[in-house]
Amino acid sequence: MLVIANGRKIELDYPDSDSIIKALNAIFKDLYNNNEIVQEVVIDGRTYREDYNVELLNNTMNIKEVKINTVSGDALAQDIAAELRDYLPRLIRAFDSISELFYGEMNQDDWGYFGQLTEGMQWVMQSVHVLRVHAERFGANADDLSVLTAFSAEAEKRLTELEEAIRSKDYTAAGDMLKYEFPELFQPLMELKMHA
Repeated sequence: MLVIANGRKIELDYPDSDSIIKALNAIFKDLYNNNEIVQEVVIDGRTYREDYNVELLNNTMNIKEVKINTVSGDALAQDIAAELRDYLPRLIRAFDSISELFYGEMNQDDWGYFGQLTEGMQWVMQSVHVLRVHAERFGANADDLSVLTAFSAEAEKRLTELEEAIRSKDYTAAGDMLKYEFPELFQPLMELKMHA
């Protein structure tokens, strides 16, 4: 099997699949340790952005060529931070407009808007998690790490409180949280730079 990792060619000529899998794992681990994030894996001409490990495990001895394309973890973190900065103003405005819906009778459309809002919040929380892990592993300026850590610590707690207010049908409390607490929680993320 020929492995091409970011242009570097490595010939894996082992008699059994376990040895090849160990060698592949070492290559992926080396990339990870060098802050290279796997973007896609091309296995015998077929591109995988996810689940490539299943294909590698199932067909180890039949695969002829594996190309591993990565992106710099620093560049990816900067891109995620830029996407957050672009998205957050809309999310923060949505907190205000959707909170108003909770002060009246919620209809099916209103719940749909709220569902979209929670999806947006989840995306931000996942992005922050990725940025925080990256910052802890490879360093970030102290301000960014502080913002990410504070947000992570508080976001889950506030989301749980919001879910509890909705579960107990205390829609006024839910509206108040969306209007006053969540914008204050998400606002500091707009200042992220993600430069080491």
